[in-house]
Amino acid sequence: MTPARLLATLVLAFVLACGSVPTDPGPRIVPPAGVIRGTVVYRGPHPCSISGHIVGNAIVLVFDRRNPPPPNGLARTPVNFGDVTGDRLFADEPRYPGNDRTYCPLEHGITDTVTKTGEFEIAPVAGGSYQIEAFFDYTGDFLPQFQFRNLPERGDIAGGDVDPTEALKPFNAGNPDYEPSFLPVDVGIPEASPTLAAGEPNVIPNYIIPAGGFVADNVTVSLGSDLAYTRPYFYPRAETVTVDPASGAIAESIVQSSDARAAAPVPGALENATDFDFMPVLTIPQDVAVLAPPSTMLPTQTAVDNFESKFPRLRLEWGVPQKDGFGSLELATAVDKSLPFRMQIESSSLPRAGGFVVWQGGTFDAATQLYAPQQIAEGGNVPFLWPLVVLSKLVDDYAPDASGKYHTLDPASLVIQGDPKAPLVVMQGITEVASADPAKPDTLYGMAARSFGGSLFDAKTGRPTIFQQDHLTVLVRPSVICFDKLFDPVESDKRGTLVTPYLTGDSSDVPAVPNRPIVPTDLLTNGDSARRNVRSLVKNVVAGCLPIGRYAISVVYPDGQAWTVPNEAGACSGAEGTTDYRHLTCTLKRRPVLYSQGTRAVVEVVRAQDPSNCHPNARVGPVPSPCVSHD
Repeated sequence: MTPARLLATLVLAFVLACGSVPTDPGPRIVPPAGVIRGTVVYRGPHPCSISGHIVGNAIVLVFDRRNPPPPNGLARTPVNFGDVTGDRLFADEPRYPGNDRTYCPLEHGITDTVTKTGEFEIAPVAGGSYQIEAFFDYTGDFLPQFQFRNLPERGDIAGGDVDPTEALKPFNAGNPDYEPSFLPVDVGIPEASPTLAAGEPNVIPNYIIPAGGFVADNVTVSLGSDLAYTRPYFYPRAETVTVDPASGAIAESIVQSSDARAAAPVPGALENATDFDFMPVLTIPQDVAVLAPPSTMLPTQTAVDNFESKFPRLRLEWGVPQKDGFGSLELATAVDKSLPFRMQIESSSLPRAGGFVVWQGGTFDAATQLYAPQQIAEGGNVPFLWPLVVLSKLVDDYAPDASGKYHTLDPASLVIQGDPKAPLVVMQGITEVASADPAKPDTLYGMAARSFGGSLFDAKTGRPTIFQQDHLTVLVRPSVICFDKLFDPVESDKRGTLVTPYLTGDSSDVPAVPNRPIVPTDLLTNGDSARRNVRSLVKNVVAGCLPIGRYAISVVYPDGQAWTVPNEAGACSGAEGTTDYRHLTCTLKRRPVLYSQGTRAVVEVVRAQDPSNCHPNARVGPVPSPCVSHD
């Protein structure tokens, strides 16, 4: 298993792939830079065409290896990208001359595989060590400036500069837990690596571009993985749970949902009390307290249910609702090809093009040459499940400005915090598999019992069981990871600080055991796969209050497909004008708005339940410095 799966959605910026290495000997207006160039090799179905042109392009993305994209890192933006147009990549491919429709050979029974190549060049690139990810946009729907169309989708052909021998091994072929091994592309001359403490992950050094520039040449980008699933479209709801003290059974109920306007202010919310279109679906106090895990997840169901009941809880509904709280036909709008969203949700009932695809993550075992089932970092034999759910802090925009207006910096709730002055802050969820009995709620106990029963993972084949679900139940961990060095150009160790209000507490056992660890004491030292993944992202653990603010929600698959709310489908900003919530349209450039994808679709970390907390010498100390923005 590669490092922990974090979010992070790709929000691409157009950068032209052009120019050569500057070589003038005099004073430079532009400092020397690097170039990455090579060949895209496509192996896949014949492309679609219309009006004599190939539909789609090969998109080549360059990421810093110290901060890769999801699912193995946090990068929301590549450092640069280029493309090979479909017309150039498929120069000798027959194409449909008419403009009345798009002709796709696959739809006419032409299923053979073709191999095509095209050259690419990407510049300028600063000194560094990079990984190249890529995909062929088969549908031609890729739009880098919009979150609802900025990632690969079902039918696209994915790949990158990868180790091909790994992909061809029998235990990897067709295994959803297999992730390609991206080869490093180094641009520049490496500086000396820092001295590492025992057991720390390797730290990638800084690279310097020499005076004459640098060319990383002969890079081969292979495209050959047909993405079989849609992006994980969803809208969020918040659940509350109660545990029956006699039976230990959990009961759940929905308290807020992003597809309907808030009926009243959400208790504790940061917004102005009349901002019903911005009220979060879930609030989490910055001094949130949970119980320590029970001594075992089986067979003490009451203890496990007690443990689960203290977690903040989300229910993510697949797709979009047929109608939102205003009576607007969201589903019809979302799938309409004449409108901008074009979501791959093809029917109004399950599986709606598949629903969520859920399975247990696995770690490759060299001794058996098979994948072994993986548990969550907290242990307890609770299985780690795909997809991963990650919450990312948005820029602070919940307080009024000098004129008394609210939400002026980020009116559509789209801007993730993270720059040299403000750390990237993320929270991770625990994904649960749907209950085997639809009449019962999803629970950790039920999930662990199914794992022990062998229904989640086949140990003989090293393959997980794949489930299709109409929802995801997610427990939100009471902690954040603050990355305050991600944007420091001279810092090699980009790992963050894990912050949680309490390191110890009463266990959920009956009777409770006091002073049990909430955060495993060996979280950063244990060598098992779950802990090793944490060590690749976290360098230390401290107690303190969580940073308050609004948090976007992302669902991520290991192939990089993802969906994030809020997104532009749910609100208007910039040239489109503001959002007209009464008519669900934009005020300047009129187009429909999907309310479920908009400004209510957030989780808020709110002020402390106990006002005496979050101060020096308090029971729970202040927000630690790695989580605090600075000038």
